[in-house]
Amino acid sequence: MEYHLPIRFSLHNEGNPKELHGYCVYIHPDTKELRIQKKDSSFEKIKFDEIIGVIVED
Repeated sequence: MEYHLPIRFSLHNEGNPKELHGYCVYIHPDTKELRIQKKDSSFEKIKFDEIIGVIVED
């Protein structure tokens, strides 16, 4: 987050694998969620439990 590098998340979403590309802009420790800014500048929240894998791209 500090270096604002693009990240690729592999997610487990209700039994269906999903990939999400973007930047982590906020970590919410109480709700255990990340706020991701996608490449199209929209935002998506993902829960810690949905994350299968993370790759930091450069």
